Amino acid sequence: MKRTLRAAVIGLGWAGTVHARVLSRMEGIDLVAVADSDPEQLARYPSLHQATHVEQLLHLGLDYCVVATPTETHEEIGLMLAAAGINALIEKPLASNLAAAVRLADAFDQEGLMACVGHTERRNPAIRDLAGRLHAGDYGSIYAIATRRHSPFPDRIRDVGVVTDIGIHDVDLVTWLTGRRIRSVTAHIAYISGGPHEDFATATCVLDNGVLATLQLSRIAPFKERTITLFTSAGCVTVDAITRTVDHTTNAALGSDRGLRNGFPGMDAGSITRFQVSGLEPFHVQNLAFRDALLGLPAQFVTLREGVAAVAATEAILSSARTGTSTTVSWPGRDHGLAAFLTAERTSS
Repeated sequence: MKRTLRAAVIGLGWAGTVHARVLSRMEGIDLVAVADSDPEQLARYPSLHQATHVEQLLHLGLDYCVVATPTETHEEIGLMLAAAGINALIEKPLASNLAAAVRLADAFDQEGLMACVGHTERRNPAIRDLAGRLHAGDYGSIYAIATRRHSPFPDRIRDVGVVTDIGIHDVDLVTWLTGRRIRSVTAHIAYISGGPHEDFATATCVLDNGVLATLQLSRIAPFKERTITLFTSAGCVTVDAITRTVDHTTNAALGSDRGLRNGFPGMDAGSITRFQVSGLEPFHVQNLAFRDALLGLPAQFVTLREGVAAVAATEAILSSARTGTSTTVSWPGRDHGLAAFLTAERTSS
């Protein structure tokens, strides 16, 4: 390890405390400060510098900060860090709207700083296994995608609805796994709990190659569900991100003598394979990658431009639901496909 990075965590809710725990145990990181408006939260870290305002951290010679505050505060805090020359890991979603997300990405680019977004689902071992097998061609061509993401009602999330809070994961996974952009969306939302933000949503996304991805999201369920299913020429593969289990039902029609119909080999139930994937905690892997990048080592992290793209997709979902029309997704920034990610991963291994 070349040197030790000085880090701070801003926001000590659920995500912030996980970041603090991970960073306090990570080689090459010196967690020197925490910030939160709640004195009781700060009191849990008596050995660290404690701040109630971000300004109180800027003189500490920090190499980077984790921003784990409510989404509506990300822009203000992120812009302050960029102006102070401090790199940042900003929790998802990057910002509460597309314009704010773009301003954040521009600010860190203009200052020549590193910044990433906390899309931890990409770091789930089972999701990463799926990505690797897709890239290797094990599952063939993707025909369609379906995701299901359900949770009990979270009292801790009050500033955004289910689309921005957890749907952001699925639009990011869809674009990352396929290497394709979401071209348009058609969506519906519901306010079942009576609050100001939607707590149930369905969306159909059309990718730029015509593939359909359907998303079902809620935070009114008495259980947690995190699954992504890919219908492919080689069969059907479902990943459970909670149990880290992969189920693959092969397509028995492959290799049969029935012949192709417009390139489609047919679909018959084949053998079923189930396996579990072990690995490090996604928060740990995420911070490890950002640490390595800051130290000049080969590493890959979710860039702010990718965070902007995810916000663009969720904003389009909400717009479609409110207007009752199909909505085109605005895509500022650069492409960010699967192949580019895995190339960087191989370089860093």
